[in-house]
Amino acid sequence: MNSHLNLTEHLENIDWSFPNLSNSGIHSLHWYPATYIAAIPGTLIPAFTQKGDTVLDPFNGSGTTGVEAVRLGRNFIGIDTNPIALLMSEAKLYFPDPKSLRKQIDVIISESENLFGTKLAEPHPHEEELRAWYHPDTLFILNRLLASILETKNLQLKKCLLAIFSGILKNTSSQGRHWGWVCDNVKPKPSEIVPKDALLTFRNATNEYLKLTELSHKAVQVHVDKETRKQTRSRYKLLAGDCVANMESIPNDQIDFIMTSPPYYGVADYVKSQRLSYLWFDKDELAAERLGFRDFEKLRSAESGARSNRSRKNSHELYMSFMANFFKQSFRILKKGSSMALVVGESQARASTTDELIFSAINQGFTLALRKERNIKISRRRLMAKVKCEDILLFIKD
Repeated sequence: MNSHLNLTEHLENIDWSFPNLSNSGIHSLHWYPATYIAAIPGTLIPAFTQKGDTVLDPFNGSGTTGVEAVRLGRNFIGIDTNPIALLMSEAKLYFPDPKSLRKQIDVIISESENLFGTKLAEPHPHEEELRAWYHPDTLFILNRLLASILETKNLQLKKCLLAIFSGILKNTSSQGRHWGWVCDNVKPKPSEIVPKDALLTFRNATNEYLKLTELSHKAVQVHVDKETRKQTRSRYKLLAGDCVANMESIPNDQIDFIMTSPPYYGVADYVKSQRLSYLWFDKDELAAERLGFRDFEKLRSAESGARSNRSRKNSHELYMSFMANFFKQSFRILKKGSSMALVVGESQARASTTDELIFSAINQGFTLALRKERNIKISRRRLMAKVKCEDILLFIKD
């Protein structure tokens, strides 16, 4: 591996906006706010780690870092407080057996198509609320699909299918505006409620998922020759809950590289953005997974730096205190000489944070090796609030 000096000089010359690239393939499985482009971890992970090293993303989100780390032959640990984020990440990283999944998909679609079958799904517990989002015919089919998915015996296949189902909920709703409207609970007008072909949408989504997981695993085998799906699955771990609390359980000097994007202060609402999924998954069978609306407010209020918490009097102080604890744990668990890369951004309407974050990291012992601004074009923003700038920060534990 090159020295940090030569490496950072090389990284200085990269256009970190990657204007001609977008997140495609398995990365596009499910929408999520404030995701960064896969080319960022795809560039930094091979620069600062070797095959078999462990990469940590304490703010896992939709699993972009995890997909790239596993693809490149590294081990991965992802942490997140949002169960929907972990669900979609699991679907991206599990690489299910295609034949088993195809067989289960065919059963689910067959049961949902058979409108005169003996197995009728019970009305959804939030049917009245869901009628404000979906046409009755669409709601009926989605409810049958979900009921059939929940009967899947294999837990991992069930998670993959739930992630696919979650991914089609916005497009099958009658809210035609962008995700921010769903996040803020703005329902379509009664005149806008129109039927959507939920069965076809689900069928297409499952076919796409089968194709993408196959391609994704072939991409893994480019870097780890002849690795089986089972072997690939052994190289990742997803942890639910607060990242600082989870990091406290990791021994000193264990992690080779941290690649993450902390929540931008006052910019996005990660739990609220998945409002429809929490509504649909609010069933007793899924209560243990905390995927239902019964946990929605608790999960939402615990989000550090969330946009919906911006009106709290001390929200900025709480955010910076949380990040100081994050930097403390990051420094402790990283191996000496290892690095941490952050993608950070600031809202145009909120208090500035980037310089404070840099100071906080340095205060915990890190050395700032690189700071490069990214060009955020209006047409390419993945956020639900305007971001005035976004930076790549690279820190070293000397």
